[in-house]
Amino acid sequence: MHEAVPKTDHPLDVLDHFAGATQELARLRALRPELIELEQRAYDVLFQTATGHVTSPRTAPATATGTGVSAAERAAAALAVAVEHRRGPAVDHYRTLLDTAAGDTTTADRIITRAPLDGDTAAATPRRIAAAVAHARLLTHTPAEGGPDALRAAGFTDPQIVTLAQTIAFANHQMQLAAGLALLATGDSGTGTDPGTPSTTVAGGPRYTTDVLTWRPAIRPLAPEELSEEHRTALAGKARVDTPYFRTLGHDLGILAVRTAIDLAAFTAEGGLPRAERELAATAVSLYNGCVYCASVHARLTARLHGDPAPVRRFLAYGSTAVLGRRWKLIARFAAGLAPVPATAAEADVEALRALGLTELALVDLVHCAAFFGWANRLMLSLGSVEGEAQENAERKATG
Repeated sequence: MHEAVPKTDHPLDVLDHFAGATQELARLRALRPELIELEQRAYDVLFQTATGHVTSPRTAPATATGTGVSAAERAAAALAVAVEHRRGPAVDHYRTLLDTAAGDTTTADRIITRAPLDGDTAAATPRRIAAAVAHARLLTHTPAEGGPDALRAAGFTDPQIVTLAQTIAFANHQMQLAAGLALLATGDSGTGTDPGTPSTTVAGGPRYTTDVLTWRPAIRPLAPEELSEEHRTALAGKARVDTPYFRTLGHDLGILAVRTAIDLAAFTAEGGLPRAERELAATAVSLYNGCVYCASVHARLTARLHGDPAPVRRFLAYGSTAVLGRRWKLIARFAAGLAPVPATAAEADVEALRALGLTELALVDLVHCAAFFGWANRLMLSLGSVEGEAQENAERKATG
């Protein structure tokens, strides 16, 4: 049974383009029209197209969001993300942005072929662009290793590091959102992954808990007295104002405001997927990415909303092998399948959920919530660490 589709006359936007621009895609996206507008707005804030929808990449100005990260640096980072996700339309799009901003095609060629961006073979590549691309690859594949030191050495200020992290994390979110929505619309995620590939699994373990943890920023958060009324509005509540993580994101107010709106729209919209299962999806992606802090927060929310903490604790302890019940098992499997680079979720995962009675609106919600944590985990892991984790990671590296 199909839900009634809200009327919408939105023109083609970047996410439509990245996901295949089919009529069925447009119909599914229209089930959550607020997210259509917000996703495009986030792109506009970070990449500064002229208005709210797809415009010529040649309109991109030299800087965005007020922190001084250049258009070339942002486009190069996003292009590197698109290449790693194997999403052809996004590669073409961000390549055009970079060619225009950089004034040549050499840097884009090297990113696409993964050629070195430093040393004698790439002497013309500015140091900051090379650092931005290296950071993009780290945050895409191993976000916990994407601390700020290399960017600081390349001349990025702390607010610029936040902007660059937001740009890279958002681009990953775009790629995973495009893969999930294309899969719902056509049965093909567009990643080139063999549909017969085994489902992605997540590992639990003793490091995951529903206890309240402490996140330590690697960049100085704004102090509460430094927050403007615009910051407080963007943070949407005292709980976020009091949290060092969100005050760290406050260094770039423009993207913080729209990111908060996307978070609330994805997780609190009425109807569709029950809220506990949206939080379960967030937990599954956080387990895949190894984000202990995010897993703690969203497992705790899942348990509270579900009313029984036992299956949540089993999931944290045993991951994909936990006894959860078929519906939760399949939701967690599909969410986890959108987390790899590129995504591995397949049509069989979607069909199994449809057979259990998940509506199209519920499936769209599931994709949005899982993809949002492709964004959230990368910020949380790269801009700070859970208390004790930084030392443990250093000791682990020192001992091989």
